[in-house]
Amino acid sequence: MIKKAVLIFIILLSLNSAVFAADWIRLNITNTSKYIYLDHDSISKNENSLFYVIRYQGRNDTEKVVYIKYDINEDKIGIIKSKDYNKDQYMSPQIWENTFAFMKKVSEDSFLNNINTFVKDDEMVQKLTATRQLRKQNAISNNKELIKKYSEKYPGTKDYITAVEQKIRGNWKLPVTNNGGVAKVQFKINREGKLVSCEIKQSSGDKLNDESALNAVKSTEPFDKFPENIDKNLKDINILMTFDYYVLDVNKK
Repeated sequence: MIKKAVLIFIILLSLNSAVFAADWIRLNITNTSKYIYLDHDSISKNENSLFYVIRYQGRNDTEKVVYIKYDINEDKIGIIKSKDYNKDQYMSPQIWENTFAFMKKVSEDSFLNNINTFVKDDEMVQKLTATRQLRKQNAISNNKELIKKYSEKYPGTKDYITAVEQKIRGNWKLPVTNNGGVAKVQFKINREGKLVSCEIKQSSGDKLNDESALNAVKSTEPFDKFPENIDKNLKDINILMTFDYYVLDVNKK
C-alpha cells in the first residue's frame, strides 16, 4: 500500500506547471537512516533492463546521486555511476542504452532492494503517476480560483502575483530531511518591492520544512516594483502561499 507520500512542492498561486530538470520524490524507507530521493522522471524500461536515479545524503552531509540499472532477467542490480549531486547541473537521463554496470544480487533487507521492488512494480509506478497527475490538475484548478480571488481583491495584479510566485518557486530549496506536512506562508510586499512581513501561517510540523518555505520568500527580495497599471492607492499586497510536502512509503508490506 502506498501511503500519502509523493514529494511535491505546490504553491497554490501557480497558473502553469513549471518545467524542472528532475521530479524528486522523498522516499520513506524503514531499513536505512539515509534520506533517499527518487527521480520519478528518470524511470525507464526496455525489454531486459530497468533504469532510474536516486540521490541521498552521504558522509559529511554531502548529497550523492546514483544512476542505477536493474537486470530484469537475472534479478541483479548495478550502479552505472555515482557522483556528488549538483541541483543546477543535474538533468534526468534521456538515453540509457548500452550503459555498463557491474551487476550483482542485492540482499532482501537492503534499502536498494526496497526501492527496486517499488520501481519494477508497473502497477505501483502507474498509480504514482496517476496520483501526481491528479494532484497537478487539482492544483491548477485551485490556482485559477486563487488568482481570481487576488485579482478581485487587488485589481490588475494577476500577472504581477504570478511572476512573484514563479520567482519564489525558483528560489525554493528542498530540505534533504523533508518529513512531510504542509506549510503556509503569509507575506506582504509594498509598491517598491520590499518585503514588509513574512511569517508561517500554518506550520508543516517540521522545522526545516517551515524554514525552507520562509527562506524561499525571503531570498527572493527585492521583488519588482508594482507595475504602473496597478492602482496608485494600493500600498501593498498580502499573499498566502502553500508549500505542500509529501513522502512516499515504499517499504515492503
